[in-house]
Amino acid sequence: MSNSNLNFFKDQSITLDEAVTQLHNFGFERISHLETFGQFVVAGGLLKIYSSVDLNPVVLDFFGDKIEEIYLYDLDKNKRTESLAEVNIPNNIISLEENSVRPGDLVVHIDHGIGIYRGWVIKTVEKQQKKLLSIEYANGDHLYLPQKVLFKLTKYLGISRKKPRLSRLGSPVWEKSRKKIEENIFALAKELLEVYAKRELTKRPNYHIDKTLDKKLKDSFPHSETPDQEKALSEIYSDLENGVPMDRLLIGDVGFGKTEVAVRAAMQVIENGSQVAILAPTTILSQQHLVTIGERLKDFGIKIRELSRFVKEVDQSATIAGLKSGGVDLIIGTHRLIKNDVQFKNLGLLIIDEEQRFGVKDKEKLKSFKTDVDILSLSATPIPRTLFISLSGIRQISVIKTPPKGRMPIKTKVLKYQPEIIKEYIETELKRSGQVYYLHNDVRTIEAKKVEIEKQFPQAKIAVGHGQMGEDKLAAVMSDFAGGKIAILICSTIIENGLDIPTANTLIVEDSERFGLSQLYQIRGRIGRGENQAQAIFTYKKPLVGNAYRRLQALVEKTDLGSGFDIAFSDLEIRGGGNILGRQQHGNMEELGLILYTKLLNQAVAKLKTDK
Repeated sequence: MSNSNLNFFKDQSITLDEAVTQLHNFGFERISHLETFGQFVVAGGLLKIYSSVDLNPVVLDFFGDKIEEIYLYDLDKNKRTESLAEVNIPNNIISLEENSVRPGDLVVHIDHGIGIYRGWVIKTVEKQQKKLLSIEYANGDHLYLPQKVLFKLTKYLGISRKKPRLSRLGSPVWEKSRKKIEENIFALAKELLEVYAKRELTKRPNYHIDKTLDKKLKDSFPHSETPDQEKALSEIYSDLENGVPMDRLLIGDVGFGKTEVAVRAAMQVIENGSQVAILAPTTILSQQHLVTIGERLKDFGIKIRELSRFVKEVDQSATIAGLKSGGVDLIIGTHRLIKNDVQFKNLGLLIIDEEQRFGVKDKEKLKSFKTDVDILSLSATPIPRTLFISLSGIRQISVIKTPPKGRMPIKTKVLKYQPEIIKEYIETELKRSGQVYYLHNDVRTIEAKKVEIEKQFPQAKIAVGHGQMGEDKLAAVMSDFAGGKIAILICSTIIENGLDIPTANTLIVEDSERFGLSQLYQIRGRIGRGENQAQAIFTYKKPLVGNAYRRLQALVEKTDLGSGFDIAFSDLEIRGGGNILGRQQHGNMEELGLILYTKLLNQAVAKLKTDK
């Protein structure tokens, strides 16, 4: 988060609402009565801001859409003091190891424990005024820190819904607890290194990366690769050239090119004489992969087949025979790939798409086909356990954050459900010959919703798609929508892992407070794939409170392209991570917060490796 200042000056043309929004974006809290730094109050045309620019608040006096006056206000004497020509308000949102921290967020100081970040304040130290960071602890005690010691702070990310107790400044309890936890972390680090060692003992032949083939594939790619795609490919090729089986997680937003990276890796493995399997969570996604990957590799002589419930029995039998004999190079399928009748002649690489949709048993079953199989898992928003295991270094991780050229962020709004406003958004999309996803996740009333929308748009072709439909019928609907024959698709969350449709650029979600953050982010990724500006409207009917508000607020704030990794962190922060490790380590993680725990675990692993 940038530490640049927010500048207000006399006679500036700006509305009071715009100034309030800017202050909110800089981490200031709106309250009814000023008490401490990082707060502001609106009283008529006055905007009173308590920031670290001075020991007293600053007041902006608005007249219409202009700042008429700026002056300092003495809180103790309750009167105006010095007039100012302009004021620079510092950003209260700080970045701790790439995690944004706002006033009110919990933080952990390595020496003092868990406290609440309260923003920047001005303090007189040795007769000099200094700008310091304020952390509130139990009993209202505060710790004031200069910027140079921010490295001792981490954001507190809990792994349960329970809020932790604030630490007491000066108490020996925190230090004792931390030292005991560090001993447990050290023991866990030893266990992890044993896992590493066992993994190192598993060997497979080194793959040769054919650079001529890679260039040919690259030249046939209709888009320019992003720097992150190139970096991920380099990391994966390095894994394949190594004689130890790969277990890498590739994180990237929907449409950011994870599949292209996977295809390039698959080609190299096939060129080395091994088979590749791509596991997809739904039949729709499996079919989409068959079409797109088949088109991508049509000039390379690769034998590609699909295995799912959509495939006829006779064709399934032929494909299974081809896998066993080695006649099939690349198989794309759903859970059908995990059935006992499926055997491979020489499975080399397993690619798991949308890894978070599969259970541990599913993945272990596939791994059991062959102990030396390489695994590449793809995910837009990894689940907490996956995120932790990757961050702690147990698995390799690659992240694609660079958006494809020309991709625009999706305009996101959270609105109380009002039919007339929803109608306007749909009309706007239809006028530019686009398509609309309308998510109504109640199958009992979805047909009634279709009738309601048909009355509003009698000229538009409208269809319904949900998971309880027959698979053939659902496939036909999705195919028609992809082909532009359907203008509005009234659907369930079946679209979460759906089609890539450049002309579908408006998403309406009803009762959005009922969904998880990662799920909403994934669904939002269905739009914004074309040239037109995409818009996502998340609606609610009941007042938003607690976690529901935080989830939707996170979506509004994280519209930057490539925010999937950040969304996963936010989801973890809001929902908790569940029992990521065993019971004892779960308690340790709860006391330190996930980020500090992971940091200490990484340090312990690194120290043990160095000491060997």
